[in-house]
Amino acid sequence: MKQVITGSIALLLLGAVVSCKKETPIQSSVSTDTLATVMTNDSTVAPKTDSVTAAVPSTAATIEAITKNEGKYPHDIKLFEDKSFAERVKKLVGKEYDEMVKNFDVEGPIVSDNGIYKLHGCKQHDCPGYATYMYYDSKNDNLNVSIDKNSKVTDFAEKGKITVTDALKSK
Repeated sequence: MKQVITGSIALLLLGAVVSCKKETPIQSSVSTDTLATVMTNDSTVAPKTDSVTAAVPSTAATIEAITKNEGKYPHDIKLFEDKSFAERVKKLVGKEYDEMVKNFDVEGPIVSDNGIYKLHGCKQHDCPGYATYMYYDSKNDNLNVSIDKNSKVTDFAEKGKITVTDALKSK
């Protein structure tokens, strides 16, 4: 019996060691497009109760982590394990980051419309109760995050609110 327990523990430890991977940063070039990000006052999303704009240094790696993976699911590409992406989102949403990542369970694929990319994730078994939408304007290297907790929406924007088309909203 002691050998079975010892063997089981050894297998668990071996599994834990094998499953750990070293993160590899993604390399890319910086976009030089100059389409302006526009601020809007109207929204078809739940009522906004708080808005935060943060000055976050841009990282070219974030562009490829999102733009090179259109159609893929954030979980499948381990998006939140991408160090440059995670640091950028963490700086943007601050203390909300851990809860947001924890509740990014049920997700949709990365979709885009005219250089604006959308990621969506929500809490398993409570999707309308906790939902996160991320929009990335690849032409202006601008990231927006919107967290909806029971219809109380908090928006975070790096360089201003990204105008999202109805076509992208419906994807």
